[in-house]
Amino acid sequence: MSRDVLIAIGGGLLSAVASVAFFGGSAFSFLFVYFAIVPLLMVGLALGPRAVTIAAGAGICATGIFGGIFPASIFGVVQVLPAWVITWLTVQKSSSPEVPAAGVDQPENNQWQSPGLALAVLSFAGGLFIVMAGLFAGEGGLRGLVDSYLTQAFQLMLPTMTSEVRDITISRLSAFFPGAIGASWVIMIVINAVVAQSILAKAQKSLRPTPAYTEMELPQWLSWPLIFSATIALFGSSIGAEGLSYTAYNVTMVIAIPYFFLGLAVIHSLARRVAQTRGILFGLYFILVIQIWAAVVVMGVGVVEQWFGLRDRQKGDKDGQLPVE
Repeated sequence: MSRDVLIAIGGGLLSAVASVAFFGGSAFSFLFVYFAIVPLLMVGLALGPRAVTIAAGAGICATGIFGGIFPASIFGVVQVLPAWVITWLTVQKSSSPEVPAAGVDQPENNQWQSPGLALAVLSFAGGLFIVMAGLFAGEGGLRGLVDSYLTQAFQLMLPTMTSEVRDITISRLSAFFPGAIGASWVIMIVINAVVAQSILAKAQKSLRPTPAYTEMELPQWLSWPLIFSATIALFGSSIGAEGLSYTAYNVTMVIAIPYFFLGLAVIHSLARRVAQTRGILFGLYFILVIQIWAAVVVMGVGVVEQWFGLRDRQKGDKDGQLPVE
């Protein structure tokens, strides 16, 4: 058995152990769950698609043997699927090359796929999971399923809460609960992928150079499911399709996440043109932490970039400036 295969199996087993760490009952163990995908990503980004497939198989088998079919299925969807997608879509060369970082010259036949493609695929998959949950929710639809789950959770965790307060809280949370879960899944995948790539890059073990994140691009096809779901979310209730509108609203939340990251890329790119770059970015992230509407604005910037190319205009303006002597 080769060294790479052993590393892949070890990475899959480590990911499986981390993903079920919360069964230990410790609050600290939840941190391992959030970063359980890192070993799989490191295997894939360092050794390629074949290795991450081996790691995935080892992790699923281990989870299935010690936890059963349900934990193995969750592990496969939450951890394995994104690791496999990211590996396959980011370690391959692109026919439409990603713009290299400033000052870096790369031949056209040596360009790597933009990470935006993997991000788009994962966000679309997250939206698809919500649609499937709505289709198989049964009587009461997705909203009824979410309300039932939250009611049981609140009764278990906060048994002293009055029924009136509990009902109001559940009503507010359930409105965006599936979308929030899907969006947080995509965001944590992005964070884990950046962590894994950074570790490998420092160790000089990565198959590809670290992408220029400010030059991230999204595929054009992602605009259509965003427009479609947003339209249903806005007008579904007016035609008596409240359940469909609810599902579409939560799907839109997930599919909009790539545009949030694209908006951040645009803002970082624009911030580089001013003297107080760090101060502006610190202020931006501080506002994002305390005000949810700021995230919507950043998503809007990403949508505008996708449709009108703000960074292209910026580069054109910069190229058109006369040199300062």
